[in-house]
Amino acid sequence: MKLPKGIAYGPIITHAGLLAAAALVSGWFVAQRLYPLLLVSVPLMALAFYRILRCYGDSVRRVTFMFNAIENDDLTFRFNEDPSKVDNTMLNAALNRIKEILSRTKLRAEERERYYQLIMESAQTGLITVNDTGSVYQANSEALRIFGLQQLGHIRQLEGSAPEVARALGAIRPGEKLRVSCTTETGEMALTLGCAEITLEDRHRRVISVSDINSEVSEIQVESWSKLSRILTHEIMNSLAPITSLSDTLLEIDRPLDPDVKRGLETISATSRRLVTFVDSYRRFTRIPAPQCEPFEVRELVRQAVVLASAENDLRIHVDIEPADTMIYADKVLLGQVAVNLLKNAREAIAGRPDGEIEIRSRIDAAEHIIIEFSNNGGAIPTEVAENIFTPFYTTKPDGSGIGLSLSRRIMQLHGGSLRLTGNTDRRVTFTLQIG
Repeated sequence: MKLPKGIAYGPIITHAGLLAAAALVSGWFVAQRLYPLLLVSVPLMALAFYRILRCYGDSVRRVTFMFNAIENDDLTFRFNEDPSKVDNTMLNAALNRIKEILSRTKLRAEERERYYQLIMESAQTGLITVNDTGSVYQANSEALRIFGLQQLGHIRQLEGSAPEVARALGAIRPGEKLRVSCTTETGEMALTLGCAEITLEDRHRRVISVSDINSEVSEIQVESWSKLSRILTHEIMNSLAPITSLSDTLLEIDRPLDPDVKRGLETISATSRRLVTFVDSYRRFTRIPAPQCEPFEVRELVRQAVVLASAENDLRIHVDIEPADTMIYADKVLLGQVAVNLLKNAREAIAGRPDGEIEIRSRIDAAEHIIIEFSNNGGAIPTEVAENIFTPFYTTKPDGSGIGLSLSRRIMQLHGGSLRLTGNTDRRVTFTLQIG
């Protein structure tokens, strides 16, 4: 490798040459017994030796400075390579070259880290990296969403809200798979945990995957129902259209019809129209428009929903919004539809109860999610009904379509939120919206 221009051994060679010359002259003076002249040669020899030691010490200081800077992750230094201003420019150039190599290596490492971080954030599964003491090194946004946290530094943070999950995260070992059920403020969760092991910097760390089974099943279920509904509505409408048209045409002909035939045609026409109306409700579930989000206040959303849903003047609704000026960013029309559906169901649940009451409560949780709860004291929902309450087209009402809650949950999913049944007792039934 060729040395850069301007680099020379000048100072070292000069001092070494002066030392060698002074040593030879001193030896000749001793041989000739000219001892008084040693008073000149010996100080020159000592001076040359001192200058060599000084150059060596200066080189050691520069190298030490560089290592300290590297240890402190500071690669902003640069040594002067101008031979007219500093000595030993060859060493300075070599140290600068080492710094540049380390800078490039650090840059490549940072790029790889960003690449791996992007992969983690793109994963649909929660991923966290922990050591044997429970300290969390990394947690992607999906894991934080599942746990309802903004940051996760240690698994002990989950002991208050989800103690079963905290214990499982501490106990799971590489190769194991666990299933954990827990109840949080956003409802019941069923989680699956998987674990793998990796060694970094001579330390063992566990990479734990976390999946919310309820959320995944819900999304798959909704998508399956949507596809099935599109097929069914298409086929039904294709069959109903000619029947409705033909029956109406026969009813409108000028010649008189047999009374029984006329009644039959009228029944066919009315039934066809009812089926068309019913199919249209199916279409509403499969054709939800993309949310057109805008900022608005939660109290305005609740006020409009109460006005639309409160057909009875004596309906008691208690509203508690904290803070009062809470803003939300969502599709006001679609979210209003969800609120009206929940209030309508609550109104029907307390119908006939003299002490019937509905409560709407809004707050912001620790992860800065907006939580809106719709509660009523109309009695617990039967277990078999509660298990299917979000299933599209499932209903226990004689005139119900069974799409109100499933449609509402789908709207919340399109907003990146959730709708869950979080309380179901004789004293209180609560549906919870989580947004943000």
